[in-house]
This record gives sequence, C-alpha cells and structure tokens, in this order.
Amino acid sequence: MYTSIVVPLDGSAFGNYALPVAVALARRSDAAVHLVHVHEPIVLPEGAPMYDTRLYHDLRQEMQSELTAVAAQLTSEASLKVDTEFLDGPVVATLQRYLADRRHDLVVMMTHGRGGLSRAWIGSVADGLVRHAPVPLLLMRPGTEWPSDLVEPLFRRVLVPLDGSTMAEEVLNHVVSLGTPEATVYALLTVVVPLPMLEDPSPSSEAFTVRSDVARRRDAALAYLTGVARELRETGALVETRVEVHQQPAQRILDFANQEHVDLIALSTHGRGAVSRLLHGSVADKVVRGATVPVLVYRPGRARAESAARGSEGVAAVTGAVSSLAVRG
Repeated sequence: MYTSIVVPLDGSAFGNYALPVAVALARRSDAAVHLVHVHEPIVLPEGAPMYDTRLYHDLRQEMQSELTAVAAQLTSEASLKVDTEFLDGPVVATLQRYLADRRHDLVVMMTHGRGGLSRAWIGSVADGLVRHAPVPLLLMRPGTEWPSDLVEPLFRRVLVPLDGSTMAEEVLNHVVSLGTPEATVYALLTVVVPLPMLEDPSPSSEAFTVRSDVARRRDAALAYLTGVARELRETGALVETRVEVHQQPAQRILDFANQEHVDLIALSTHGRGAVSRLLHGSVADKVVRGATVPVLVYRPGRARAESAARGSEGVAAVTGAVSSLAVRG
C-alpha cells in the first residue's frame, strides 16, 4: 500500500483532474498527499528587453496561493494529510531531483498540462519523468473526468504486458496496490512476433519452420505466464493470461486494451532489450503514447535493472529466447 503520493500541478484546471484518483488512493491506504508545483524561471534570449519582474513575482505568489488553497480544500473535505512543495527551476530536472531526494511511492499526474488540450505534455514533463523518475508514475489521460467524491479508484480490469524478464515483472508489485481486492482482474499479456512467412506451406519449406518456431515460442510464453499468474493468485489476486501472435506488439496491446475494456495498462519501461536503452521508439513508448486509458509506468533502478536483465537470460534459455515480446525496450 502507499504511504506517500505526489501530484505535480501546473496551475491549470486540467492539471487538477488527477486529484480525485490520488485522493481515493490516499484515503484507502492512509497515505500523505504532496502537491508539487515547479515555477520555471523566465529565460530571455540575449539582447531581448527585460521582462516585468513585478509581474513575474505576482504570478509566482498567485500560484503559491492557489497551491495552498487546493491543499486546504483536500484537508478539509477528504481529511487527508496534505502538504505543498513550491519549487523553482527547470520543471523536469527539478521534479526528478525532488523525487530522488524524498521517499515517495507514487506520482499521479495528467499527461497534458499548461498550453491547453492540444499540447501533449507527455512530450516534455511526463516524458522526462517516465525516462528518469525513480518511482512509479500513474499517467492519467484526457477525456475522462473522475468524480470529485471518488471513493475507490475504478481500475477493475488491468492489463499487464510482460516479456519474460524479471525486470518487466517488477511492475506487478506496484500495480496490485492500485487494484481492489476481489474485484480487480489482472490480465497478463505476452505478444509473440512471428517472422515473415513464405507462401509455400509444405513441411520442407521455411514457412513450416517459422510456424513451428512461433508455436514453440507461444507455448513457452504461455508456460511462463502461467507461472507468473500462479504466484500472483497466491496473494489473492484475480488473474487471466493471454498469449497473442502479432507483427506489431504495441498495436496489439492497445487493441487488446480497447477490446477487453481495460481500465489501466501497467508496464515497466525496460524489458529484455539493452538496459541502457530508453523508451523512445520502443514498443513501451508507443503504448504509453497511444493508450486511451491511464497507464502505470515503472522504471526499475539501474542496478536492479542490470541484475534483472542478467536473470532474464536464464528465462530466455528456458523459453527458447522469446525475443520479440511485448514491452521490448
């Protein structure tokens, strides 16, 4: 369960849409809520006229007052432990430093911020935190306004793409805290990518060999998911498993989420690929950007990730090197 939840706010009403979910999670686990705003200094190009320092100061004071008012409202209406942090500096770097210096369990934030709904914040602040934040991020999507009196987060069906690595599995430790016992169903999904098929289906053809390889990897993936599901069920969780064969893992994950009416997608940002490789351009990145439901993203620490990657080599040997599964980083 959570003890400390961070909600970055940018001063817009839209940014506050993440608050009901954060509050519901905090109520359930008696966690403290930390409202954080980063006031970025105005940097003018060389030779530009000086800006009005009084106006800048007034805007800063206005945001501080607003943050204090939101905290007071949450304390009064939800009886929560709420505090505020007003920081100065570049937004992404300052938030990263704040999260690294404190012991928090979760960040809940919208994926769009100042600049209106047409501007994707996932391309700046949220994207930077996805790549470097040391704690899980719950990215809330535009289009869904959660009721302010939300008692229980409505994550009834959670999709967890896995690729056979222990590093990818680490998100399970975090996603279970978001679910509701005896009500949330966790769907574990692995996507096997087939090699290009030839037209000749005869047993002597390359196509037959490819089909045999896909069948073998599919069986190995199913055996792997069955083992993970067994351990998860021992905690009392409701679990389903699914192995899909598809040329485009990210698209299949997104389609599965839509077809199965998933409320949340949860994934680690690195999988069987190189530990140092970032999300940009990967399957996980496409899922984060393309999802229409909230996404829980967890980035294991470098030391832990390297250890997990070494452990996943043994899994690969057992499963026949299921090399093109979901969340490949």
